Amino acid sequence: MKAKITFYIGLAVTLLSLTQMIILFEYIRFLGIATGLFFMLWGYSIGWTINRNLTIIVGHIAITIGCLTIAYGIYQIPFLTHAPSIVEVLDLPLFWGIFTTWGGNCMITHGYCNCAIKMHEKNNQGLKQKN
Repeated sequence: MKAKITFYIGLAVTLLSLTQMIILFEYIRFLGIATGLFFMLWGYSIGWTINRNLTIIVGHIAITIGCLTIAYGIYQIPFLTHAPSIVEVLDLPLFWGIFTTWGGNCMITHGYCNCAIKMHEKNNQGLKQKN
């Protein structure tokens, strides 16, 4: 596994989106499932340090999508009929926009930052020695 945290974040997003799709029967949940599966694949086989340019490009795309989602989430706030519960917050676009923007920032950092790259290489060497 190239990036464990990315894999587990993708797994959590996939499971959350699957649960929301089963409960709400909304086809938009396929987008969350696809995103989660993408990050599971990224964390399991691609990693952050092999394709630095691809990591930076995907990070910029994630920040752009996150900003658009945040703007849409802020637009929806006046139309909420009641204060959302903790579980309902995980379904709001404002939460996912902040989450996506944060993830894009992490991708760009991992693409440029030599400290983050050395950390991943050190972790991968430790995994190779255990095998």
